[in-house]
Amino acid sequence: EDAKKREWVERLLQARTKRDQDQSRDQISDLNRQLASVRQQQDELVNLRLHKEINADTFSRKSVELRDREDDLDVRVEAAKRGHRESADMAIKVFELSQTLCSKWETADYAAKRRILEIICLNFTLDGVTLVPEMRKPFQILSEGLSVPSSRGDWI
Repeated sequence: EDAKKREWVERLLQARTKRDQDQSRDQISDLNRQLASVRQQQDELVNLRLHKEINADTFSRKSVELRDREDDLDVRVEAAKRGHRESADMAIKVFELSQTLCSKWETADYAAKRRILEIICLNFTLDGVTLVPEMRKPFQILSEGLSVPSSRGDWI
């Protein structure tokens, strides 16, 4: 049964990762369209200046605006590309670690156990005589378990 659950979680992670990748690709495509539009506007601005249809001050002001917009879009494209790769890798690594954590803990020395706790836990607080861990986000979800309603309520 554990193997079935593991396969189910893997399929779920793959499906969510694919969905996130599709959304990221759409976002990157939209940003690239905006970037192409800004570059076309820059070309048109240069042509207007060459034909002396706008003065030097207007050209300089608009040129700076378009260059700033282009830089912003470049940064957003790179961030979207990097973010989607990192989140997909992180989801898989967290799941793989969660599957082998018990066996690693049992055979680990003191330094390795400390490292495992640093990876999993964000902070510890003392509640009376009990040490209470505050789990990092992906591990918090795993430690609480999935919330799946077992009934459909009073409707059929």
